[in-house]
Amino acid sequence: MSSMRSTLRVLVVVHLLGLSAHAIVWRGDVEQIESRPSGEMKQAGKVYYSRLQVFGGSCVALGGEWVLTCRHGTERWSADALRVRFPALGDEKYRVKRVVLCQDADLALFELQEPVKDAEELAVYPGGRQRGKRAWIGGFGLSGPTGHLETVGAFRAGHNRIDGIRREKLSISLSKPDAADCESDEALPATFDSGSPLFLKTEDGWRLAGIASTASNRSKPTYGDRGNYARVAPQVDWLQEVMASDKRE
Repeated sequence: MSSMRSTLRVLVVVHLLGLSAHAIVWRGDVEQIESRPSGEMKQAGKVYYSRLQVFGGSCVALGGEWVLTCRHGTERWSADALRVRFPALGDEKYRVKRVVLCQDADLALFELQEPVKDAEELAVYPGGRQRGKRAWIGGFGLSGPTGHLETVGAFRAGHNRIDGIRREKLSISLSKPDAADCESDEALPATFDSGSPLFLKTEDGWRLAGIASTASNRSKPTYGDRGNYARVAPQVDWLQEVMASDKRE
């Protein structure tokens, strides 16, 4: 039985590796970046798949019983096969009541069986100008400076700049340290970061603007690699409709 369980776990991990976008990598000349979630990043979480509860993706708590993640990492799974956890808010794993997939973007909503403790309602970036805006990204998974990936499952966060919008996705890239406007803690999503949040700075604070969708880096991330985040603002009506539907039931 133990051998069979181990085999199943390996198979699930391999399957998840094929599904996941990618955790945080950062400038090779920087030894360490943010490792303790603060502010809105406290609501970044982990997604666990299958009855073996294998970690394989990220998410963000919107407040109450609602969680936002990516569609591509969850569309093959039933709600009862999923769990989420928010390390900065406690050790509890939350059961998923239902999964609602967005048909127009790489987004998925989880309705949990109970509210996430201490999670506050997140404000969504209202749209408008985004190119050039300072972005705050964070997630879990394979992480480390370029050329030296390290841990899996540890939280890391850094900053970047939106340099493009492609097919309703916010695009960022990992600049060389001597590039103009390069952030001191410049970072990019990497393996197991699918579903993690991107916040943009506004006069009123950080606002949720994107969910990690794809990344060009693999086992050897380097400068010039890109990451893309599904925009949240264009799907606000969808979010509100789904969350309101629960109240009508």
